[in-house]
Amino acid sequence: MNEERKNYEIAFLVKSEEDQEGIRKILRNFQLPVIDGDRISKIKLAYPIKKENFAYSGYLHFSGSPQDIGNLTESLKNEPKILRFSVITQPIISARGACPTVRRGSVLVGGKKDEHRVVERVSSRQTQEAAPQLPKKTPRTEVLSNEALEKTLEEIL
Repeated sequence: MNEERKNYEIAFLVKSEEDQEGIRKILRNFQLPVIDGDRISKIKLAYPIKKENFAYSGYLHFSGSPQDIGNLTESLKNEPKILRFSVITQPIISARGACPTVRRGSVLVGGKKDEHRVVERVSSRQTQEAAPQLPKKTPRTEVLSNEALEKTLEEIL
């Protein structure tokens, strides 16, 4: 039976730089070839994870069958040096290009399969310049006497 292989990305937080090799070893054990991803950087965590205040963040792109992902996640959960991880599928973009007009500063947002839309990143300065100018309202400065206020309250009640 020939299984369809998909591309996946695993993003992870590990205790040390050498622990990335542990993730690669697990991927090799499941015969999931690594396509890309050698960058790893040290970050300060917003809150302690397993009593760690700093971690090394990285990602790996690999290909595999959907049936292998469940076993892979169970194996990664049992690894004590991995603080957090997330496995996602990479978006499908045809050879023609789903969005040929994607420019720098744009984000490709996926919807249903093979359905994409482009969301432009706009700075706050650009939104202020592009926003239509609305007429400014002047506040009402009508002063009411105590008798008029009491009369209005009685009408309401």
